[in-house]
Amino acid sequence: MESTHHTIQPPILQRIGEHDLDYTHDPARVLRNFIVRGQRPFNAEPTLPLLVSDYITPSEVFFKRNHGPIPNIQLEHHQVFIGVQQADASGLVDWKALSMHDIMTKWPKTTITASLQCAGNRRDGLAKVKEVKGVIWGAGTISNAVWSGPRLCDILKDIAKVPKDLLHDMIRTFHVSFEADDHVKEDICYGSSIPLRKAMDPLGDVILAYEMNGQPLTRDHGFPLRVIVPGYIGARSVKFLQKILVQPQESLSFFQRRDYKILPPWIDSSNVESAWDTASSLGEMNVQCVICTPTEHEVVKSKAVTVKGYAISGGGRAIYRVELSLDGGHTWEGVDKIEQNPDPKSGMYWAWAIWEKKVAKINTSSELVVRAYDSSGNTQPEVPIWNYRGVMNNSIHRVANVIQMPQPSM
Repeated sequence: MESTHHTIQPPILQRIGEHDLDYTHDPARVLRNFIVRGQRPFNAEPTLPLLVSDYITPSEVFFKRNHGPIPNIQLEHHQVFIGVQQADASGLVDWKALSMHDIMTKWPKTTITASLQCAGNRRDGLAKVKEVKGVIWGAGTISNAVWSGPRLCDILKDIAKVPKDLLHDMIRTFHVSFEADDHVKEDICYGSSIPLRKAMDPLGDVILAYEMNGQPLTRDHGFPLRVIVPGYIGARSVKFLQKILVQPQESLSFFQRRDYKILPPWIDSSNVESAWDTASSLGEMNVQCVICTPTEHEVVKSKAVTVKGYAISGGGRAIYRVELSLDGGHTWEGVDKIEQNPDPKSGMYWAWAIWEKKVAKINTSSELVVRAYDSSGNTQPEVPIWNYRGVMNNSIHRVANVIQMPQPSM
């Protein structure tokens, strides 16, 4: 007799047209901390000085990246469906369903500190080179938070029950796809995937987070449940999580197949449709470093100027050196301080580094430039490398026209 769990099926979502998406239930937002880049869907980044005022970003400062309306999900009714797709021609999936109570009580609660960064961070720099497709972000679509929830590898071992005789081959070739309980203009819902080897790596620290900075997730940040894929671009940390599927190919979602890819420089709006399948989907972040204060055209009223910013790299790699130039990149000096903390269990550097350097004098003609090196020796290109989607811009960051007011002698 067939067991009852074979009859479990996740809900079938219907695609909603862009003009029918309902934003009337979006949460109220305090906007004073943000530069708003879009209202529907709502997208906003904090100002750069505010961004680095704390090592752990408060939820009310954390950048907001959305692709559609914010779903109004009830914790007590929400279910997460987990399955493994057979690799044969049948493609059958044996689904299991978990309640939020299951997720919050049946597995150990793991806490990690990890930065999320939108792949489009600093897209404005590429837009200055040539037209790009996407929200024109500044350098504030990155934030650092403390996330809590069970490890995905523990849940997959217990619930998905990947066959032991197939585990080795599946780790090499399979993927884990995630789908949200939401509606977006580009697809039925938001979806993405990561390699199974990342999901099952106990040092990979992929978790299903229901808490952010010790509190339940806010609706803007994925309530009631989101994936946190540390070291990867933020697009893989799917919010409003409803489905997890182990499958023999990447997610078929628009956001995996036709977005978040570095396309060749000869691809633009005229020929992009033929190019998506030729480029790899983005995974790990590249090395990034940004000056957050002082800002362009800022007037500084102090004898010495503290230059401060963030740096980050993907894959859990540490930032081991940050260099600052006051003359447009002709000469360089190491910064005075770098704060970056590894995960206490895995030892991986999922969180950003906050760095600073005290400078005695900045001339009006000075151009501040910063670059970072990670523990693999990766650093940043001198000029932006343009691509049509405007992703992964990590060119050395420049700030000019800072005015330091002379101080009266005592």
